[in-house]
Amino acid sequence: MSIERKTGVRDTADIERTVTDYLITHPDFFEARTDILTKLKVPHPSGQAISLIERQVEVLRQQYRQMERKLVDMIEVARANDALIERIHRLAVALLEGQALAERLYSVQEELRNRFGADEVSLFLITDRSANLDAGPARWIKREDAGFEQFREFMKAGKPYVGRLRAPQLEFLFGEQAERIASIALMPLGDHGRLGILAVGSHEADRFGPTLGTAFLMRIGELVAAAIQPLLPG
Repeated sequence: MSIERKTGVRDTADIERTVTDYLITHPDFFEARTDILTKLKVPHPSGQAISLIERQVEVLRQQYRQMERKLVDMIEVARANDALIERIHRLAVALLEGQALAERLYSVQEELRNRFGADEVSLFLITDRSANLDAGPARWIKREDAGFEQFREFMKAGKPYVGRLRAPQLEFLFGEQAERIASIALMPLGDHGRLGILAVGSHEADRFGPTLGTAFLMRIGELVAAAIQPLLPG
């Protein structure tokens, strides 16, 4: 008895698979058999049985709503990217307008604060000299500087960092404003920070977090490095 029952179940499964395969390979099957569509009933999330045509319409509506949401998300991302590209373009223009090193670095500070919403901006330029050019808002430092040694791993990685830092690191970067900084973005200037560091601080903890893409930060770092390198002493 149990063998017959199992065989019946297997036969039913085979029939269902055969019917399914046939309908998939013949999607136009119902075109000449519209009368069958009105007789077929399928379960609905509400618990009531509806015709196959009604079910298909409902599925299509759901798919349309999903596609509509994805389209809206894509449009929002595109708008955000356009706005970001415009801000980076304005930064590039401001850098080109400056003639001296100090002018260009002041432009970096101003643009990041006014267009990118930075609360604090700190710039550090690496030097081996005892006397250096006027760097405006930037600070000249030597590689052996005790404070700079705290960023050895960052310099070794050679790519932007976003998130939080230890109190001594924040104090080195932002001085008296360190206690107000809740999140930061660090950008190396030049290959592995050969020229220096650009630090951007925010009073908001979630302004610079793990989910923030760093591609645009890399572009900003490269742009600033390219703008100041010709003006640095050889």
